[in-house]
Amino acid sequence: MLLPGTQMHVITFLFICIEIVILLYLVIYRLARPDDRNTWLNIILIAVLLLYNITGGLLPDASLPGSFYLQESIAYFTGFMTPCYFPYYVYHAFYLEKMRFHAYRGVFIFLVFPYLIFVIIFVTSGKLETAKNLLILPVLYAVWVIGTLVFAVKSKYKINSNSKSAKEEMAVTFLSLTPWVGLPIIDYFDLGQAVEATTTNTGFLLLLALQLKQHIAQIRYEHERLIESEENLRNWNERLQEEVDKRTKELEKLSAEERIKENCKKYLLTNREKEIILLVFKGNSYRQVAEILFIAERTVTTHVRNIFDKVKASSKLELLNKLGASTAGFSANQP
Repeated sequence: MLLPGTQMHVITFLFICIEIVILLYLVIYRLARPDDRNTWLNIILIAVLLLYNITGGLLPDASLPGSFYLQESIAYFTGFMTPCYFPYYVYHAFYLEKMRFHAYRGVFIFLVFPYLIFVIIFVTSGKLETAKNLLILPVLYAVWVIGTLVFAVKSKYKINSNSKSAKEEMAVTFLSLTPWVGLPIIDYFDLGQAVEATTTNTGFLLLLALQLKQHIAQIRYEHERLIESEENLRNWNERLQEEVDKRTKELEKLSAEERIKENCKKYLLTNREKEIILLVFKGNSYRQVAEILFIAERTVTTHVRNIFDKVKASSKLELLNKLGASTAGFSANQP
């Protein structure tokens, strides 16, 4: 069934509508993520498909401007050129290094050049059926591309060529290209626009779906890595802050000890008295100081009394302050 007033089949029109929606979504996504290169590849893929469907669906049509030869040449141009994008797309979107030759050279030799010969034969002979005989070249080339594609996927996954991802990628890329092998056959036997649109569009949309699936998986993986990195950074900052606080306290304590040692000289404290006051500053009780220095607790008390007299202090807090110690970690009630 054709759309009223056109040569376009309803099925072709439906594919055009679907692809316009996809194209609009991809353009919006591209604007949001301008650094995402794969989105640009997908935009071109959908645009090429739209051009193919529109020209193939509307042409030839006597009610449209342009001669029959021009309209048929345009329609076959998109039929030849759309498969040209396939090797370039899979080479970049799926990182299939073995497809490089076809992406940059093969399509020009075996698709672009044959198209020019097709047009020359069509125009000079005036017979489309005669020019269609040249369609065997794209068919043979497509078979070669399929073989390279299988080899490229296996090379990409290497020892994991039997993995689910490898089999899925190989199957979808194979199915996306196979319809284009059959396209010249469909045209040659004139099987109809509906069959042509269904086979070719389904293949490329499957390819797009696979690429989007892998792209989504990659974005999800990057998002999880980002969350993990943020969590690690948060924990690292907390640990760093704890370490900084610890080191700060140690430096403050060390500085306080240096000040105490200097002030001990000022107040003419003996070496033993200096040792005792430093241990007291570190939070040791008189009993602990005695155990550390291997002397009696009574001796410690006597030394402390002498220190109080020399420094002219009436409490431990005043004593430590006069000696220049920080009292942040010191308890005035400590025995």
